[in-house]
Amino acid sequence: MQSAAPTTNVERALWVTLAAAAPGVALGWLVWLGLALSGGLLAAQLLGPAGAPIVLFAVGWAAARRAPVPFGWLRRYHLDDAEVTAFGPRSAVRRVPWAAFDRLTQETHALRLEGRGFALKVPLASLVRAGAFGSVLARVVPELAEDMWAQLEDGEAVRLVPPLSPPTRELAWWAYLPLLPVCLVGAGNLGVAIVLVVAERVVALVGARLRAVTLHRGGLGLRGGARRLFVPWSEAEVTSGPRGLVVGAVDGTSGRITKLLPNFWVAAPVIEMKARLGPHSGALVHFRVRVADGGLAVVGEVEPSA
Repeated sequence: MQSAAPTTNVERALWVTLAAAAPGVALGWLVWLGLALSGGLLAAQLLGPAGAPIVLFAVGWAAARRAPVPFGWLRRYHLDDAEVTAFGPRSAVRRVPWAAFDRLTQETHALRLEGRGFALKVPLASLVRAGAFGSVLARVVPELAEDMWAQLEDGEAVRLVPPLSPPTRELAWWAYLPLLPVCLVGAGNLGVAIVLVVAERVVALVGARLRAVTLHRGGLGLRGGARRLFVPWSEAEVTSGPRGLVVGAVDGTSGRITKLLPNFWVAAPVIEMKARLGPHSGALVHFRVRVADGGLAVVGEVEPSA
Protein backbone atom coordinates (compact mmCIF):
# COMPACT_ATOMS: atom_id res chain seq x y z
CA MET A 1 0.00 0.00 0.00
CA GLN A 2 1.15 3.52 -0.71
CA SER A 3 0.55 6.58 1.43
CA ALA A 4 0.14 10.13 0.30
CA ALA A 5 1.88 13.11 1.83
CA PRO A 6 0.65 13.89 5.37
CA THR A 7 -1.63 16.90 5.65
CA THR A 8 -3.10 18.98 8.46
CA ASN A 9 -6.05 21.26 9.03
CA VAL A 10 -5.04 24.01 11.46
CA GLU A 11 -7.33 26.99 11.95
CA ARG A 12 -4.90 29.50 13.41
CA ALA A 13 -1.22 30.23 13.74
CA LEU A 14 0.58 28.80 16.75
CA TRP A 15 2.12 31.42 19.05
CA VAL A 16 2.20 30.69 22.77
CA THR A 17 4.66 30.94 25.66
CA LEU A 18 4.33 28.66 28.69
CA ALA A 19 6.13 28.18 31.99
CA ALA A 20 7.20 24.57 32.56
CA ALA A 21 5.62 24.63 36.04
CA ALA A 22 4.02 27.05 38.48
CA PRO A 23 6.26 28.52 41.24
CA GLY A 24 3.84 27.08 43.79
CA VAL A 25 5.04 23.58 42.93
CA ALA A 26 8.51 24.44 44.27
CA LEU A 27 6.96 25.84 47.46
CA GLY A 28 4.91 22.69 47.89
CA TRP A 29 8.01 20.56 47.45
CA LEU A 30 9.92 22.54 50.11
CA VAL A 31 6.99 22.13 52.51
CA TRP A 32 6.91 18.40 51.78
CA LEU A 33 10.67 18.17 52.37
CA GLY A 34 10.26 19.73 55.82
CA LEU A 35 7.26 17.55 56.65
CA ALA A 36 9.14 14.45 55.53
CA LEU A 37 12.00 15.14 57.90
CA SER A 38 9.82 15.98 60.90
CA GLY A 39 7.22 13.35 60.04
CA GLY A 40 9.94 10.79 59.44
CA LEU A 41 11.21 11.24 62.98
CA LEU A 42 7.68 10.78 64.32
CA ALA A 43 7.04 7.78 62.07
CA ALA A 44 10.28 6.19 63.28
CA GLN A 45 9.06 6.45 66.88
CA LEU A 46 5.67 4.96 66.03
CA LEU A 47 6.60 2.41 63.35
CA GLY A 48 10.30 1.87 63.87
CA PRO A 49 13.24 2.60 61.54
CA ALA A 50 11.91 0.10 58.98
CA GLY A 51 8.39 1.54 58.90
CA ALA A 52 9.31 5.20 58.42
CA PRO A 53 10.87 4.77 54.94
CA ILE A 54 7.85 2.78 53.76
CA VAL A 55 5.39 5.52 54.76
CA LEU A 56 7.49 8.37 53.37
CA PHE A 57 8.20 6.56 50.13
CA ALA A 58 4.51 5.79 49.62
CA VAL A 59 3.54 9.46 50.07
CA GLY A 60 6.37 10.66 47.83
CA TRP A 61 5.48 8.07 45.18
CA ALA A 62 1.87 9.29 45.12
CA ALA A 63 3.05 12.92 44.83
CA ALA A 64 5.39 12.04 41.95
CA ARG A 65 2.43 10.64 39.98
CA ARG A 66 0.55 13.94 40.25
CA ALA A 67 3.15 16.72 40.34
CA PRO A 68 5.94 17.86 37.99
CA VAL A 69 9.51 18.48 39.06
CA PRO A 70 9.48 21.38 41.55
CA PHE A 71 11.82 23.81 39.81
CA GLY A 72 10.30 23.64 36.36
CA TRP A 73 9.26 27.29 36.68
CA LEU A 74 12.89 28.17 35.86
CA ARG A 75 12.24 27.04 32.28
CA ARG A 76 9.83 28.48 29.71
CA TYR A 77 8.75 27.25 26.29
CA HIS A 78 7.74 29.30 23.28
CA LEU A 79 5.85 27.45 20.56
CA ASP A 80 5.23 28.86 17.10
CA ASP A 81 4.57 27.55 13.61
CA ALA A 82 8.23 26.79 12.92
CA GLU A 83 9.76 25.52 16.16
CA VAL A 84 9.80 25.08 19.92
CA THR A 85 12.17 27.35 21.85
CA ALA A 86 13.21 26.31 25.37
CA PHE A 87 14.47 29.08 27.67
CA GLY A 88 16.38 28.20 30.83
CA PRO A 89 17.60 27.30 33.23
CA ARG A 90 19.44 30.61 33.45
CA SER A 91 20.50 31.92 30.04
CA ALA A 92 20.29 28.64 28.12
CA VAL A 93 18.25 28.75 24.90
CA ARG A 94 17.44 25.82 22.63
CA ARG A 95 15.47 25.97 19.39
CA VAL A 96 14.04 22.77 17.94
CA PRO A 97 12.13 22.66 14.62
CA TRP A 98 8.99 20.55 14.63
CA ALA A 99 10.48 18.13 12.10
CA ALA A 100 13.17 17.14 14.63
CA PHE A 101 10.68 15.41 16.95
CA ASP A 102 10.16 11.69 16.43
CA ARG A 103 8.16 10.80 19.53
CA LEU A 104 5.53 12.47 21.69
CA THR A 105 4.09 11.10 24.91
CA GLN A 106 1.09 12.48 26.77
CA GLU A 107 2.12 12.15 30.41
CA THR A 108 -0.05 12.96 33.40
CA HIS A 109 1.05 16.60 33.57
CA ALA A 110 3.19 17.16 30.48
CA LEU A 111 3.45 16.52 26.76
CA ARG A 112 6.89 15.02 26.27
CA LEU A 113 8.43 15.83 22.89
CA GLU A 114 11.51 13.80 22.00
CA GLY A 115 14.12 13.81 19.27
CA ARG A 116 17.55 12.31 18.90
CA GLY A 117 19.35 12.92 22.18
CA PHE A 118 16.92 15.42 23.71
CA ALA A 119 13.48 15.70 25.28
CA LEU A 120 11.24 18.65 26.15
CA LYS A 121 8.34 18.41 28.61
CA VAL A 122 5.72 21.05 27.81
CA PRO A 123 3.11 21.49 30.58
CA LEU A 124 -0.04 19.71 29.45
CA ALA A 125 -2.64 21.70 31.41
CA SER A 126 -1.23 25.05 30.23
CA LEU A 127 -1.05 23.77 26.67
CA VAL A 128 -4.71 22.74 26.75
CA ARG A 129 -5.83 26.00 28.39
CA ALA A 130 -4.05 27.96 25.67
CA GLY A 131 -5.90 25.97 23.03
CA ALA A 132 -2.59 24.86 21.53
CA PHE A 133 -2.63 21.10 22.18
CA GLY A 134 -4.22 20.25 18.84
CA SER A 135 -1.97 22.69 17.00
CA VAL A 136 1.10 20.96 18.42
CA LEU A 137 -0.18 17.55 17.35
CA ALA A 138 -0.93 18.92 13.89
CA ARG A 139 2.73 19.82 13.43
CA VAL A 140 4.12 16.48 14.56
CA VAL A 141 1.61 13.66 14.13
CA PRO A 142 0.88 13.43 10.37
CA GLU A 143 4.48 12.91 9.29
CA LEU A 144 5.16 10.39 12.07
CA ALA A 145 1.94 8.53 11.26
CA GLU A 146 3.04 8.29 7.64
CA ASP A 147 6.40 6.87 8.76
CA MET A 148 4.69 4.32 11.00
CA TRP A 149 2.34 3.29 8.21
CA ALA A 150 5.30 2.80 5.87
CA GLN A 151 7.10 0.64 8.45
CA LEU A 152 4.10 -1.66 8.77
CA GLU A 153 3.70 -1.87 5.00
CA ASP A 154 7.36 -2.88 4.73
CA GLY A 155 6.73 -5.73 7.16
CA GLU A 156 8.41 -4.13 10.19
CA ALA A 157 6.89 -4.41 13.65
CA VAL A 158 6.35 -1.24 15.70
CA ARG A 159 6.59 -1.80 19.46
CA LEU A 160 5.28 0.88 21.82
CA VAL A 161 6.31 0.47 25.46
CA PRO A 162 4.69 2.66 28.15
CA PRO A 163 7.05 4.90 30.15
CA LEU A 164 7.74 4.11 33.78
CA SER A 165 5.10 5.53 36.09
CA PRO A 166 5.90 7.68 37.97
CA PRO A 167 8.83 8.95 35.86
CA THR A 168 12.16 8.42 37.60
CA ARG A 169 12.98 12.14 37.50
CA GLU A 170 9.80 13.12 39.34
CA LEU A 171 10.26 10.21 41.74
CA ALA A 172 13.77 11.42 42.58
CA TRP A 173 12.46 14.84 43.61
CA TRP A 174 9.35 13.78 45.48
CA ALA A 175 10.42 10.45 47.04
CA TYR A 176 14.18 9.84 46.92
CA LEU A 177 15.39 13.26 48.09
CA PRO A 178 12.91 13.58 51.01
CA LEU A 179 13.78 10.04 52.08
CA LEU A 180 17.54 10.59 52.07
CA PRO A 181 17.90 13.00 55.05
CA VAL A 182 15.53 10.86 57.12
CA CYS A 183 17.83 7.88 56.62
CA LEU A 184 21.00 9.93 57.16
CA VAL A 185 19.86 11.16 60.59
CA GLY A 186 19.07 7.59 61.59
CA ALA A 187 15.27 7.90 61.64
CA GLY A 188 14.93 5.46 58.76
CA ASN A 189 16.64 2.22 57.85
CA LEU A 190 18.84 2.90 54.81
CA GLY A 191 18.76 -0.73 53.72
CA VAL A 192 14.96 -0.78 53.69
CA ALA A 193 14.92 2.45 51.68
CA ILE A 194 17.30 1.03 49.06
CA VAL A 195 15.24 -2.14 48.72
CA LEU A 196 12.08 -0.04 48.28
CA VAL A 197 13.64 2.13 45.59
CA VAL A 198 15.05 -0.79 43.60
CA ALA A 199 11.98 -3.02 43.97
CA GLU A 200 9.58 -0.27 42.89
CA ARG A 201 11.56 0.49 39.72
CA VAL A 202 11.81 -3.21 38.86
CA VAL A 203 8.04 -3.63 39.26
CA ALA A 204 7.42 -0.49 37.18
CA LEU A 205 9.75 -1.74 34.44
CA VAL A 206 8.16 -5.19 34.30
CA GLY A 207 4.68 -3.66 34.29
CA ALA A 208 5.59 -1.36 31.40
CA ARG A 209 6.92 -4.28 29.35
CA LEU A 210 3.77 -6.29 29.99
CA ARG A 211 1.56 -3.40 28.81
CA ALA A 212 3.50 -2.90 25.58
CA VAL A 213 1.56 -2.70 22.32
CA THR A 214 3.03 -4.13 19.11
CA LEU A 215 1.76 -3.27 15.64
CA HIS A 216 2.40 -5.79 12.87
CA ARG A 217 1.49 -5.79 9.23
CA GLY A 218 -1.11 -8.48 9.91
CA GLY A 219 -2.48 -7.40 13.26
CA LEU A 220 -2.05 -5.92 16.70
CA GLY A 221 -0.54 -7.42 19.86
CA LEU A 222 -1.70 -6.00 23.19
CA ARG A 223 -2.65 -7.00 26.69
CA GLY A 224 -6.24 -7.97 27.44
CA GLY A 225 -6.79 -8.57 31.14
CA ALA A 226 -4.31 -11.15 32.41
CA ARG A 227 -3.08 -12.36 29.01
CA ARG A 228 -1.62 -11.18 25.74
CA LEU A 229 -3.86 -10.92 22.69
CA PHE A 230 -3.11 -10.86 19.00
CA VAL A 231 -5.94 -9.36 16.99
CA PRO A 232 -5.72 -9.60 13.18
CA TRP A 233 -6.61 -6.36 11.41
CA SER A 234 -9.40 -8.14 9.57
CA GLU A 235 -11.06 -8.98 12.91
CA ALA A 236 -10.24 -5.84 14.91
CA GLU A 237 -13.06 -3.62 16.15
CA VAL A 238 -11.62 -0.30 17.31
CA THR A 239 -13.55 2.09 19.56
CA SER A 240 -12.25 5.51 20.59
CA GLY A 241 -12.89 6.74 24.13
CA PRO A 242 -11.74 9.47 26.52
CA ARG A 243 -8.89 7.31 27.86
CA GLY A 244 -7.68 5.90 24.55
CA LEU A 245 -8.67 3.07 22.22
CA VAL A 246 -10.42 -0.21 22.95
CA VAL A 247 -9.55 -2.95 20.48
CA GLY A 248 -11.95 -5.89 20.38
CA ALA A 249 -11.83 -9.19 18.52
CA VAL A 250 -14.68 -11.25 17.09
CA ASP A 251 -14.45 -13.73 19.99
CA GLY A 252 -15.38 -11.00 22.49
CA THR A 253 -11.92 -10.41 23.96
CA SER A 254 -10.58 -6.86 24.06
CA GLY A 255 -7.66 -4.77 25.19
CA ARG A 256 -7.12 -1.08 25.90
CA ILE A 257 -4.52 1.23 24.38
CA THR A 258 -4.06 4.15 26.75
CA LYS A 259 -3.35 7.73 25.71
CA LEU A 260 -0.28 7.64 27.95
CA LEU A 261 1.44 5.27 25.52
CA PRO A 262 4.38 6.83 23.63
CA ASN A 263 3.27 8.03 20.21
CA PHE A 264 -0.36 7.16 20.98
CA TRP A 265 -1.57 10.07 18.85
CA VAL A 266 0.56 8.74 16.00
CA ALA A 267 -0.48 5.10 16.37
CA ALA A 268 -4.22 5.71 16.91
CA PRO A 269 -5.10 6.77 13.34
CA VAL A 270 -2.82 4.06 11.94
CA ILE A 271 -4.61 1.42 14.04
CA GLU A 272 -8.04 2.73 13.02
CA MET A 273 -7.13 2.71 9.34
CA LYS A 274 -5.59 -0.76 9.53
CA ALA A 275 -8.73 -2.09 11.20
CA ARG A 276 -10.85 -0.41 8.54
CA LEU A 277 -8.86 -1.51 5.48
CA GLY A 278 -7.42 -4.81 6.67
CA PRO A 279 -3.83 -5.96 6.14
CA HIS A 280 -3.83 -5.39 2.36
CA SER A 281 -5.16 -2.55 0.26
CA GLY A 282 -4.16 -0.65 -2.86
CA ALA A 283 -5.63 2.66 -1.73
CA LEU A 284 -3.66 5.81 -1.09
CA VAL A 285 -3.79 6.88 2.56
CA HIS A 286 -2.90 10.17 4.16
CA PHE A 287 -3.23 11.44 7.71
CA ARG A 288 -4.73 14.67 8.91
CA VAL A 289 -5.20 16.52 12.20
CA ARG A 290 -8.43 18.48 12.41
CA VAL A 291 -8.73 21.24 15.00
CA ALA A 292 -12.07 23.05 15.14
CA ASP A 293 -14.31 24.53 17.86
CA GLY A 294 -12.11 23.15 20.62
CA GLY A 295 -12.36 19.62 19.22
CA LEU A 296 -9.52 17.45 18.02
CA ALA A 297 -9.45 14.51 15.65
CA VAL A 298 -6.49 12.65 14.21
CA VAL A 299 -7.75 10.71 11.22
CA GLY A 300 -6.53 8.66 8.32
CA GLU A 301 -8.19 9.24 4.97
CA VAL A 302 -8.34 7.05 1.88
CA GLU A 303 -7.65 8.76 -1.41
CA PRO A 304 -9.16 7.04 -4.45
CA SER A 305 -6.68 5.69 -6.97
CA ALA A 306 -6.38 7.65 -10.18
